[in-house]
Amino acid sequence: MTDHPTQPLPTVEPRRRGGGRLAAIIAGGVVLLAGGAYGAGYAMAGETLPPKTVIEGVPVGGLAPADAEAKLVQELAAKADAPMTLTSGEHAISKAPADLGLGVDAAGSVRQAATGKSFDPRVIWDNLTGGTDHPAVVARDDEKLAAAASELAQLVNAEPVNAELAMVEGTPTLTEGANGRTLDAAATQEALAEAYLHQTDVTAVVEENEPDITTAEAQETLDTVATPALSAPITVAAGDKTFEVTPEMIAPALTFEPADGSIKVNVDQDVLLEQATKSIAGLGLDEPKDASFTFEGGKPKIIPSVDGMGVDKEEFAKVVQEAMVKPSERTATVTVAQQKAKFTTEMAEKLGVKEITGEFTTYYPATAYRITNIGKSARLINGVLLKPGEVFDMNKVLGPRTLARGWAAGGAIDGGRVVERMGGGISQTTTTTFNAMFFAGLEDIYHKPHSLYFSRYPMGREATLDYNSVDMKFRNDTEYGVLMQAFTNNPKQGAQGSITVRVWSTKKYDVKATNPVQSNFKDPGPAIKDDSAICSPQSAMRGFTVTYNRQFFQNGKLVRTEPFKWTYNTLTPVECTNPNAKRDRIER
Repeated sequence: MTDHPTQPLPTVEPRRRGGGRLAAIIAGGVVLLAGGAYGAGYAMAGETLPPKTVIEGVPVGGLAPADAEAKLVQELAAKADAPMTLTSGEHAISKAPADLGLGVDAAGSVRQAATGKSFDPRVIWDNLTGGTDHPAVVARDDEKLAAAASELAQLVNAEPVNAELAMVEGTPTLTEGANGRTLDAAATQEALAEAYLHQTDVTAVVEENEPDITTAEAQETLDTVATPALSAPITVAAGDKTFEVTPEMIAPALTFEPADGSIKVNVDQDVLLEQATKSIAGLGLDEPKDASFTFEGGKPKIIPSVDGMGVDKEEFAKVVQEAMVKPSERTATVTVAQQKAKFTTEMAEKLGVKEITGEFTTYYPATAYRITNIGKSARLINGVLLKPGEVFDMNKVLGPRTLARGWAAGGAIDGGRVVERMGGGISQTTTTTFNAMFFAGLEDIYHKPHSLYFSRYPMGREATLDYNSVDMKFRNDTEYGVLMQAFTNNPKQGAQGSITVRVWSTKKYDVKATNPVQSNFKDPGPAIKDDSAICSPQSAMRGFTVTYNRQFFQNGKLVRTEPFKWTYNTLTPVECTNPNAKRDRIER
């Protein structure tokens, strides 16, 4: 065998057995699968929700929209229908969400979670594998939300209240202010809408507004002005003499008013001068005297005014106000000068008090208490002057009816029975005064007839009086002065007494009263049997209604008519059944 040099062996190509075809098939399969998934993802879009979709905590992935909506409605029902409470401080209102205009928009909630049709690979991928958490879409009715906010606002809203200073029993006293509150309707509506499905208690949005005068500002005025004003007396020099103004004199004259966001302390000039009158009198000045009226020969006569010396009230108030805030050296100086009377003779003459414009007389049995009380009341009324616009107040003129003031106890009506009261009988004076005013044509402010009818008075045209509960008032509504004149016939006990009241002025009207008309009669109840040791028998009286008119005439022509109406009660009879009872029947 012959050796040959080394030579490369020939390369033999491997035989193809179909491997390329398999790869092609696999690749084609992948493409087909991907294409199928892509197509499926596209097909799923809008038909079902992405698999991981959650709406307001409710899993709805893979569900058709209608099924997702139904599931949302079912599983959110408890939260969606839970009542909501809107609160501000101590005020609150509770309402169902439907009444607030709030609800779950299930269809809208599903629509926002769906991806929709798209060839975008990212959308297709989300349809196949994705989905996220979504809040529910809330349906809202702004009108209902606004109505709820408005309802609470009516409870919450309040105007700011200024702090105040006032004199209480001679002491300057602070009343604290308060912030105002305004409910912010728009913000509160948003708070309700945002809280829906998450919380049921919602705090309203409320703005607070400070008052113009805060408590701190009022306290500063109290500490720096009002309290020092009453800390010690003020010595006032007038010429070569002095007089003292005490805190007790200053206190009634102090007034407080809001001004530019603070409290201004003022001194009432007239009140201060009046309070210091006795102290000023110690100067020995020959002070001015006002004109006044008296009766001479049964007719008014003017007592002329007299000029004199005095202190000027404006200057006096000014220097006191300056000195009262000083912690020490509380002194002041005023000028003494000639002064005119405040109510001069000329002023009195211009009032036109010249003729009787109204007059009335009533009669009564002259018992001891009537002689005392009717006589005293007539003396108090006599000489009362009403300038134009001023009011006659019977209780103010007569004052409290007490034994110490010279009044006597007498008959009065209480609860349908005749009883004894201090000052009994002065209804006679009140009735007479009312009738004089009535025929003078003056303005009736208030009067109250008796609850029972007494024949000695004009039917319905009469007036009772009680210091604590019933007054009689009228106004001088003319441009003239009104001077009251009242007197009795000074009867002896057991005789017939009379009281006359006259109104002196300038006549504007001729006044007439129409005849009274009675109606609605009512009989009393059965007699009361009283077996007590002291018994006051009384007879029965019918009740009825009476009407009449006051007619005003000028130059013979009727120019005005004023109607009056009153209903009298029945008087139940009282029979004293105790044979040993003391008969204490009170004269009516």
